[in-house]
Amino acid sequence: MNKKMLYLFLILTFLMTGCWDREELDDISIVTGIAVDPGDEKKYRMTVEAIISSEFGKQSAQGNTPVVSYSLEGNSLSELSNKMNKGLTRKLVYSHTRVLYISEEVAREGLFGFLDFLDRSGQFRNDFNIMITKGNPASEFTKITYPTQKSPSLKVNTQAETFTEEWGGDPNVKLYDFISSIISKGKSPVAASLKIKGNAEAGKTVENNKALEPEALVVMDGMAVFNNDKMIGTLSLEETRNFLWTQELMQTSLSIPCGESDQANEYFLDARITMSKSNLEASYKNGTPQIKLSINGESRLQGIHCPRDITKLDVFTDYEEKIEEYIKKEMISLITKVQEEYEVDIFGFGDALNRQNHKKFLEVQEQWDEEFAKAELDVYVDMHLMRSGIKNKSFNEDIKEKEKEN
Repeated sequence: MNKKMLYLFLILTFLMTGCWDREELDDISIVTGIAVDPGDEKKYRMTVEAIISSEFGKQSAQGNTPVVSYSLEGNSLSELSNKMNKGLTRKLVYSHTRVLYISEEVAREGLFGFLDFLDRSGQFRNDFNIMITKGNPASEFTKITYPTQKSPSLKVNTQAETFTEEWGGDPNVKLYDFISSIISKGKSPVAASLKIKGNAEAGKTVENNKALEPEALVVMDGMAVFNNDKMIGTLSLEETRNFLWTQELMQTSLSIPCGESDQANEYFLDARITMSKSNLEASYKNGTPQIKLSINGESRLQGIHCPRDITKLDVFTDYEEKIEEYIKKEMISLITKVQEEYEVDIFGFGDALNRQNHKKFLEVQEQWDEEFAKAELDVYVDMHLMRSGIKNKSFNEDIKEKEKEN
C-alpha cells in the first residue's frame, strides 16, 4: 500500500510540473508603452512599443534597435490591441505596460472612450503611468532612445519614479488613481505631462542611444488638469511640485530669497525638505465653504549665500520663518489659481469634507467644484529647520570677515 501511494505521488509530481498556459519568450513580444493619438481616418491611432528581448541580454545583444513600434488606426483600443499582428509577428503581452501616453488633443476630447476597456480588460494591470504628451504626437514618445535605458517607456517610468523621490515634479498617477478621481465626487483627476526636448527625429535613431549628449530627450513638463475625463488646462513643473505638498511629497529643494542683496547679487538660502506631512480640512461657516491646508515637516540648509551668521539663534529662527513663509505663499498662489482658472478641486478638499462631515458633503457633492471655487482658504505651515549641514559658518562669512580686516 505504501509503495502504491509513493508511485502515485511520483506520477502526479511529473504531471503537475510546468505551467499549463506557459508561453515561450521567443513566441511573444512584451509591450512596455502604449500611445494614443487621434486617427486620420478612424477615431484613434494606437502605437505599441514592444521590446526585442535578445537586445536586453548581455550575451545576445547585437547593438540593434532594442524596441520596435507599430501603429494602427481604429475606433476602439479594444479592437486595436488584438489587431496589432497585422504588422507585428509575435503575440503581444500587455501586462508589463509601464506608460500610457495620451496626446493632448485626445485628452481634451475625453478619455471615457478607452479607459473602461483598460480597466476592465484582463490583459492590462492598472498600475501603469498615465502621461499627457505635448508638442509632438504621443507615438513619438515611444521611439526616443536613451543611452542607459534601452526601452523608451521603461526609461520614462524610471525617470518619473526618481524625479518623484528626489524633487516631486511628477504627480505619480496610475490608472487606478485616475479612475478613482473620476468616480470621486470630491476630487478631480490630474496626470503628468511630457514633452520632447531637442530633435525628435534624431532621437529615434540607434545612434541617439549611444550618444554622449543625446539629440532628443523626453522631459517632465508639469501636469494636466481634468474635469471628469476631459483635460482643461496645465500646471507648470514648480506648480506640480507644490501640488504634491497637498498629497505626498517625499523630498524637494527650495531656493528662497534672504531678503538681502547688494548691487550685483540677490542672496538666496537653499533648503532641502527631508520630510513633510499635510492635512486637508473642509467645513462651512455661515454658509460659506472653508478650506484649510496644514503642512508640517523638517528641512535643512544645503547652501547659504546670505551674509549672516548662521550660528546665531535669531538668524537661524529667521531662516526657518522664511522657509515657512515661502511655502505658504506658493501654496496660496497655486490653490487660488486652480480655484479661479479651472474651478475644479484637484487637491481632495471634497474628500476631506466627506470624511469630516459626511452629511454636509451629501448636500453639496453634486456641485462641490463650484463650492470649492468660492471657498475661503487658510494655509498653515510649520517647517522645522533641523540643522545647517556639516558646517555652521558659511565660507561667505569668512570672506566678509577677511574683507573687513583688510
